[in-house]
Amino acid sequence: MVCNAAHLKLFQYLDGELSEEQRSELESHLASCPDCQRLAELERTFHQTYLEPLRPDPAPVKVREQIARLLDVLPDQQPRTAGWRRPSAISLLAGTAFVLFGGILWFSLQRPWNGTNAPLIRLAEASVEQHQKLARGILPHDITRGTPKAVEQWFKGRLDFNVSLPELTRDDLTFLGGRISHLRDFDVAALHYRVEGKDVSLFIIPPDRYRKLGLAESPKFKMVSHQGYDVIVWASHGAAYSLVSEIGGRSCLVCHSREEKLDFPTDSRVHDKL
Repeated sequence: MVCNAAHLKLFQYLDGELSEEQRSELESHLASCPDCQRLAELERTFHQTYLEPLRPDPAPVKVREQIARLLDVLPDQQPRTAGWRRPSAISLLAGTAFVLFGGILWFSLQRPWNGTNAPLIRLAEASVEQHQKLARGILPHDITRGTPKAVEQWFKGRLDFNVSLPELTRDDLTFLGGRISHLRDFDVAALHYRVEGKDVSLFIIPPDRYRKLGLAESPKFKMVSHQGYDVIVWASHGAAYSLVSEIGGRSCLVCHSREEKLDFPTDSRVHDKL
């Protein structure tokens, strides 16, 4: 199976609509193709985070009864014109149910934006936008190739909160540079790394601005997928962070050693990727 064919079957696969033979063929391709495997993982995360929790419940019994009574009182005969056929009761019921389902679905899909997830999603969007500009060189670095202590010293006095970086040295971790960036409506310390050959951005957020987002304390690490990027948001030791990458939880190597045990929820996709 080639990648294009795998992409066409991916949604049916996630919805459990493929035959056993097709599913086996697709899973064999995913096992040998990291790009398609990552795409499947992102789509699965989206389904689990947004579609499944927001799937509308069946219409209440009262609503179904009202629709049935409406259909019962419809006249048996209607003026007919050439080529016109009166819809059957089943067609009318299906159409009404479709409209009802569409209304419930539309209302449900507003909840991530109007509910408690909205600040997190907006923060993720802004973080991804800044990450893309850093990775493409659109936002130049103000400081480059410095030690963590030198970087901390550079930010000192330029921001009204402390910037603290861990002393981590590994062959697969490179600090490329940093700058002061504007994330949404406040300034942050933007740090650009390369981990395992991939661009990773760490944004250190003023703690008071993070508190204003009103995010729940649990889970500590919150993960959002946006435009193919994984955004991990958390607060710790009087500071808050937004981490953007294409490599999921492995991007946490900019802050934590491989041996450090992180407090991820057991059902978190980030935990699985570490």
